[in-house]
Amino acid sequence: MTGAVHAVRSTVIALSLLWSLQMIAAAHAADGTFVLVSDFHFDPFDPPGLAKELADVDPADWASHFSDAADQAFSPYGKDTNHALLASSLAALSAHAADADFVVVPGDLLSHEFEKNAAAALAAPTTSDAVRRFAADTAIFVADRLGAVFDGKPVIIALGNNDSACGDYEIEPGGSYLALTRDTIRRLAGADLVTADFDTTYAAGGYYAMRHPTLDNTLVLVVNDVLWSAKYQDACGKDGIDAGEAELTWVADRLAEQKAVSGKVWLVHHIPWGIDPYSTIHAKADTCAAKTVPFFRETFAARFLDLMRTYADTVDTSFSGHVHHDTYRLLLGTDGHPIQADKVPPGISPIYDQNPGFQLWRYDGTSGEPTDYTTIYLANLADASTSTPGVWQKEYTFTEAYGQPRYSVEAIAAIWKELAAPGATQDKFRRFYNVGHGALDEDTLSAYSCAIGHLDSPSFQTCYCGG
Repeated sequence: MTGAVHAVRSTVIALSLLWSLQMIAAAHAADGTFVLVSDFHFDPFDPPGLAKELADVDPADWASHFSDAADQAFSPYGKDTNHALLASSLAALSAHAADADFVVVPGDLLSHEFEKNAAAALAAPTTSDAVRRFAADTAIFVADRLGAVFDGKPVIIALGNNDSACGDYEIEPGGSYLALTRDTIRRLAGADLVTADFDTTYAAGGYYAMRHPTLDNTLVLVVNDVLWSAKYQDACGKDGIDAGEAELTWVADRLAEQKAVSGKVWLVHHIPWGIDPYSTIHAKADTCAAKTVPFFRETFAARFLDLMRTYADTVDTSFSGHVHHDTYRLLLGTDGHPIQADKVPPGISPIYDQNPGFQLWRYDGTSGEPTDYTTIYLANLADASTSTPGVWQKEYTFTEAYGQPRYSVEAIAAIWKELAAPGATQDKFRRFYNVGHGALDEDTLSAYSCAIGHLDSPSFQTCYCGG
């Protein structure tokens, strides 16, 4: 009898252990991965003279024309991404992340001053159809090259301030750039994933919604917050501000719908929340407070952040780009406690003197929450060329570097708090901010630190200016 009981107990223990191992394996299998890569700013005017040739060729055939060019050094610091750097970054994405579930691109496929350079290269007015077509073709070329790396996996692309056929911060609602790029953006995101209003919203202002590629009851809102920028003007149209208002209403409606069905939202956009610390530092004004430069028009900023507070339990995560450096934004609730975070990754373009980089993310396949990321960066930009391969390597993993159990709002809040005093966290943040190309100047750190969690002008001014 005792032997039989012992055998039964052994069997129960063995089955229980097997079940536990299966559950652990299932939980591990539920983890997903995605890529966060931003600010390519591809420059098709390097080498000089090639753009006129490209303008007469389908974007699908551009790669061979670049391949025929002479040996090309990678874009140096202070310049946008030429083809040698673009090709290397795509090869690095393939090597490090080809198995990712999907790709998130928070905007800016086109180089700075694109329209001016295109007009000069094509000997045409900046407002000509030739320039507008070339802008769209360049964006399509970059987007399709990125899509080819991931072989049909969803590539979720937001628009940046340079993604326009009119000019910087001058996207035209209902204009030609949106019409010409619409089918490519839809196809790469996934025609079966985008919502039924895609054509309408993308044409209206370059924003759209889609079902999350892997998570049930989760909606990805791809927002064109350039329409809300303090720098935005509809130079080629007439209803840009109205388009921004319509978009904000659309965002509010989508958030309300998701909350009503206990759903979740991932937010993808271009411009970080709150204050622009770089522009603030370099602003010409008589007082510290007067130097404060918000990213958004106040009317949009206040209402959008109110939405983020109202739907803090609905929005799982947020990703932006624009500044090319590795940082964060932290939204505080009305009680002062942190409730939401926005992650800003490095850019590929080294125009702002940082090393090119991108991030590999892990997320919980059950809860949908991002849990960790690793930054991959180009370590030999100054020496690399088409004949000297770029060296892309790990810079850091979030949880390892900062000693946090996982990426979370609470983790970002803890890091932000530690930035107030000299120490290991402050040193790491300063170094990671520039993606390994030197460190953020200690004398300017306070502006960047205050900008993380003080997202309105009065709060930022109290932090940065004192009093």
